[in-house]
Amino acid sequence: MMHATGHGPGRKGGFFTRLRERIVALSRSKHAHAALIGVSVVDGSVLPVPPFALLVPMVLAEPKKWFRYATSGTIASFIGGLIGYLLGHLAMLGIASAFQIDTEVPLRFAALGIDTTLRGALTDHFWMLALLCSILPTPFKVVAIGSGLVGVGLPEFMIASLIGRTVRMYGIGFACAFFGEHASRWFKVKV
Repeated sequence: MMHATGHGPGRKGGFFTRLRERIVALSRSKHAHAALIGVSVVDGSVLPVPPFALLVPMVLAEPKKWFRYATSGTIASFIGGLIGYLLGHLAMLGIASAFQIDTEVPLRFAALGIDTTLRGALTDHFWMLALLCSILPTPFKVVAIGSGLVGVGLPEFMIASLIGRTVRMYGIGFACAFFGEHASRWFKVKV
């Protein structure tokens, strides 16, 4: 018996599994490039669907366009990251206001030689974490929203996310273009 969605009653996988499958199916449509851009923006801000589910099959289908796809994905992901950062920053302002949190509270740990503020403790090296998590297979929205939430400086976040997303998008695009199907196994994307 088929349901209204066209799937049988024994269909496995939750919402996100089905969403990922639909996104991979989009990679074979004439709207794949636009979908890559849209998913890249959304990935940086709200939904946990990585753009690589589109990028990998698109590059495998048209390896000569890998640079174009990686460039579009990088720019869109960066824009999505800025949206996520803004959401995190607005949440931080709301939380700080609602609970009257003073982020300039001094923190001193003489034994460790730490003399900073709460904001300083959270942000001094968080941009490096943002950079690493932009490259590693970490949900980018967590990095973006988290950076805004803890008060990482916008310039530091922008540099970290631009470097990280560029490395990740171009690295995956290049690997798929030059190593083909083997690369899709490395990135665990089913084509």
